[in-house]
Amino acid sequence: MLACVAAFAGGIFLAACTELTGSEEDAGETIAQGMGQVHIRLNQLNARTVLPGLEGIYFTLEFTASGKTSENKSLYSDSGLSLTVALESAIWTLVVKGYKGHTDDDIGRLMVQGTSSVPVTAGMFSNVAVALVPVFDSGVTGTLSYSIKFSETVRQAFLSLQGTGHKIDMLESTEETEETTAKGIAEGTIEELPAGAYQVFIDLYDHTTNQAAVWTGMVHIYDDSITELDQTFTAVNFAGPQVVGKDEATLAGKLAAAIEFPRGACTIVLDGAEELIAFAPQTLSVTDGTAIAIIIEGNGKTVQVTETGTPLFTLDTGLTLILQDITLQGKSGNNAPVVQVKDGGTLDLQDGSSLTGNSSSSNGGGVVVESGGTLSMSGGEISGNTVSGTSGSGGGVYINGGTLSMSGGAISGNKTSGSNGGGQQGGGGVFITNGGTFTMTGGAVSGNSSNYDSGGVFIFNGTFEMSGGAVSGNTARYAGGVYASSSGTFTMSDGVVSGNSASIGYGGGLYVNGGTFTMTGGVIYGSEEEAGKKNTAPSGAAFYRKNGTIKPASLSTTNTTIDMRPVNPYPGQARFKRSFRGGLPEWSPRAWEIEREGEKGPFGAIEEAIIP
Repeated sequence: MLACVAAFAGGIFLAACTELTGSEEDAGETIAQGMGQVHIRLNQLNARTVLPGLEGIYFTLEFTASGKTSENKSLYSDSGLSLTVALESAIWTLVVKGYKGHTDDDIGRLMVQGTSSVPVTAGMFSNVAVALVPVFDSGVTGTLSYSIKFSETVRQAFLSLQGTGHKIDMLESTEETEETTAKGIAEGTIEELPAGAYQVFIDLYDHTTNQAAVWTGMVHIYDDSITELDQTFTAVNFAGPQVVGKDEATLAGKLAAAIEFPRGACTIVLDGAEELIAFAPQTLSVTDGTAIAIIIEGNGKTVQVTETGTPLFTLDTGLTLILQDITLQGKSGNNAPVVQVKDGGTLDLQDGSSLTGNSSSSNGGGVVVESGGTLSMSGGEISGNTVSGTSGSGGGVYINGGTLSMSGGAISGNKTSGSNGGGQQGGGGVFITNGGTFTMTGGAVSGNSSNYDSGGVFIFNGTFEMSGGAVSGNTARYAGGVYASSSGTFTMSDGVVSGNSASIGYGGGLYVNGGTFTMTGGVIYGSEEEAGKKNTAPSGAAFYRKNGTIKPASLSTTNTTIDMRPVNPYPGQARFKRSFRGGLPEWSPRAWEIEREGEKGPFGAIEEAIIP
C-alpha cells in the first residue's frame, strides 16, 4: 500500500511517500505492542538539481500527532540520510529541518526542510521518503562555479541562468589555438548571485557535424556557499539533431513534431515544392522544464507571416531556434516584429538566413529581444525592416534587456521613420535599453537610417561592446554611427566606425550625450579620410561629446593621440593636437577647460580617434 503527499518547489515536482511494507516479521526485529516502525529516508532534489551539497548538515525530525506526545529525533548527514523510529499507531506529521554550521551552542543556518504525513499502523513496518525543499535567505548572495567539458569541435557554447540576465559565451575567452580548444573545458564563476533557485541552460552547437546538445537543470544558491556545476558532454549527447517531421506536409506540423521530440535537439527540413510558405504566427515553447534546440534547414525557401499584430515566431523559455538558409518575411503594417525572443529563448541566425520586409508602428522592426532572451548572429542578415511609429525605435533589432551576440552576418538597410526625438527614439539598426547588451566581434551594422537619432546603434540604457566588425554607412540627423545616451555604455577595443553621417547635428561616427565611452583600440575615422571611410557631421565628424564620460584607455607604454579639431571653434580658439603619454584621464567639461587653458569652447568636436 502506498500513500503520497505532493509538493511543488523551485519549479520541480516533489513527493513524499509512505510505503506500508508488511508486519513485524518483515521488519526483521520485534515491534513493541501498539507500536509501528517507520524507516525515514531524506531525499535530495532530483538528479538535475545542483546544490552546494548536504555534507555536514544537522537534521532535526519532529513527529506530532493529535493526542500523542511529540517525538524528536536528529541525525547528521555525514552518518547517512535515514533512520528508523518506533511510533504509536496514528497519523503523524513529520517536519524535517536541516542546518549548516551546527554546534553545541548554535543550531546553525536553516538550509533545507521537508514535511510529510506519516500513517503508522500497530505491528506494521513502513518506509517514508521526505523530499527536502531549499530555504533561501533574502538579501544575501552566493556563488555558482561551473566546469563544462565538451568536444574540441564545438564552436558555440552558452550557459544561461534564467531570470538573471547571465548568458555566458563559454568560448569567448578561449584563445584560438590547438592547445586551448583541444581541452574543450569552460570553467568560471558567477559571483554575488542572490540566494535562490535558478534554472540553468547549457546550449552547445558543433558546426562541423551540424549537431546540437542542450542540458537544463536547477542550481540552488545559498549565502556564503559555492554551488558547483560539473557537466561533461560526449558524442552520445551530440547524437542528434535527428530529422523529424518527415511525414508532416506543413511547417506547423513539422514544428509540432520537433517540440515533442524528447532528445533536446532536432532538425526539420523544408523540402516541399512551394518556395513561399504562408504561415500563421506561432509561439514556440516547452512546458516540462527542459530545453530544446530546433534547426530549420530552409533550402532557400521563404516563410511569410499571414496575420498582423503578432510576431511570426515568439520564442519562449527553453527554446532555441536555429535558422539556416531560410527567409522569414514580415509584411507592411504588421505592427509587430518578425521574431520576439522572450526570457530563456534563443534565436540563432546562421549563413543563408534572413529576416526582412517587415514594418511596425512599435519598437523592433525585425527582432525584439526581451530580458533574458538572446539573439545570436554568426551569419545571415536582418534587413529592410522599418519602425514607423512616432517614437518607435530599433528598425532592425530592439534589445529590451536581452542580449545580442554578433560574430558575423549583417544588420542592414533598416530604418526608423519617427521624429519624436528627446533622446529615446531612433536606432535604425539596433536600439539597446533596459540594461540590454550588444557584443560585437564581427559582422556589420551598415546602411541603416533614422529620421532622428542614431542610424546605426543607439545605446539608451545598456552596453555595446565592440571588439571587431564594422558600424558603417549609417545615417541620422544626430549620431550617424553610434549614440551613447543616458545610461548607455560603449566600449571599443577593436573594429571600425566609418562612413557614417549625421545630417544636421553632432557626431558622424559617435555622439556621447549622457553615456560613457571607453576606447582601447579600433578606429573611428574623421572627415579628412577618403570617401567610404570618413564619417561626416556639421560638428564632430568622427566623435562629439556633449555630456557624459569618456575613458580612453590607460596605456602605460603607448602614446595615444586624439586629434581634436573643433569644426567651429570659438573666437581665439585654435585647432590643436595633443599626444597623451601614459593614457588619458576621465574628461569632464571642467577638465577640458583646464586643458584648453581656460578657453570655453564647445565640449567636443573630435575629428579622429585612432589608437594604434
